[in-house]
Amino acid sequence: MKPAFQRFIKGIVRQTDGSRDEREDLYEELLTHLQCSFFDLQRSGYSEEEATTMAMRNFGDEQEIGRQLQQAMYPFRKEMLLALSISSLLFSYIVYISQLFIMGDAHIPWLIIAVMISSLLLFVTLQAIPILNRRFWINGLLLIHLFVFLYGFLLASDINSPLSIGLSIISILIIVLSIILLYRTTIYDFSTKGEMFYKDVRRLHFVNITTGLLLGAATLFWLWAALFFATDQLHIILFILSIPIVCWIISYAIQMRLLSKQKKKWAYAIASIQSIILLISVGYLLFNMFGGAIS
Repeated sequence: MKPAFQRFIKGIVRQTDGSRDEREDLYEELLTHLQCSFFDLQRSGYSEEEATTMAMRNFGDEQEIGRQLQQAMYPFRKEMLLALSISSLLFSYIVYISQLFIMGDAHIPWLIIAVMISSLLLFVTLQAIPILNRRFWINGLLLIHLFVFLYGFLLASDINSPLSIGLSIISILIIVLSIILLYRTTIYDFSTKGEMFYKDVRRLHFVNITTGLLLGAATLFWLWAALFFATDQLHIILFILSIPIVCWIISYAIQMRLLSKQKKKWAYAIASIQSIILLISVGYLLFNMFGGAIS
């Protein structure tokens, strides 16, 4: 097996976002095609060196093939991620400047976190480090990005200016795009057909992402309220609010672990208990809010 062929094919496969197994399968398939072309050229009378050069040249440009494969496997995902990361960066700076000049005060910690997350998302989208496990990084960054910009929506809506309406609409669009990409990358873009119970994996991903989004939105709402009404006990409130998030993460991990061990019923049982507890909690919260308002 020629090292030149291996380097050439690895350069192509690096530009795709599949799982490790998918990229290994793609590597083997492309390498086989390239070797077949090489042998055909040798049988046509070309020398080994000439056949090697011609086989790679006939195969196409490494960068262009990688881009075409990425687009074919995950259509328009890169463009969506670029739009999300760039619009998020612009939104972060505009909200900060608006707060600073209109309100006289700005949330610099939120700006730093928002810019850092958006920049990392842009960094991974542009494939600046091809060896990164992009499935892990993209999904993780999208989840953090969503929570950060849900809080950004609260900041934008709090600006005492007509500009607040436009910024709130932009933040909603950013949040919606982030949610779409989170569901897409977790459930659809990365194939789970090689895993046992792959349909169940997708279902549980869907359930956990949905409950996680609801839990994150509720947590951010209480955090936002705490910043205004209970600043003296903020560290205690932060600790209390972090407990449901930690429990959700542990529950999610346990469900995936149980599926990998073929314990499907136990995985569904934990997911059901998690969803029921969340629904009861949200219902109790809404009842107190609206019940108190009516009374």
